[in-house]
Amino acid sequence: MNDQTKKITYTALLMALTFVMTSLVKIPLPTGYIHPGDGAVLLSAYILGPWGGLIAAGIGSASADYFGGYSAYMLPTFIAKGSMAFIFGYLMKRFPEKNLLYFAFPAVIAMTAVYFVSEVIMYGNLAGPLVNLPFSALQGLVGIVLVTILHKPLERFRLKPVKF
Repeated sequence: MNDQTKKITYTALLMALTFVMTSLVKIPLPTGYIHPGDGAVLLSAYILGPWGGLIAAGIGSASADYFGGYSAYMLPTFIAKGSMAFIFGYLMKRFPEKNLLYFAFPAVIAMTAVYFVSEVIMYGNLAGPLVNLPFSALQGLVGIVLVTILHKPLERFRLKPVKF
């Protein structure tokens, strides 16, 4: 399989994995749900690099919101999960000798911040977004645990960063 075909195939597979992990296992909350999809978001960046991870994570997560009945969150989700994957992938590419946990926390903080700002805009107040803040952080921590467990077995599938 040539490199371009492999990159496109891996991107599509990780997009589908992100969608399935986001929409299959849901822990409902009054304002949404918690899911293990952030693990797939971080794995997308780990395997594909910053740009491929952004595309796979953003589209996979936004699609899960659309088909799950949360279409108002599609754009914030695309931005939040895409930036989470991009930051994680970029920092891993920039500092390859560091432990991946150094890069997962800034990525989760960025995702939480994007959701917080978008919910302040959507709701028009601070009360709802402040309630969601710990749940967004918890969801990100679940993703960090999953990528910490799965990154070593999946290391052989890593690609050179996808250039779109």
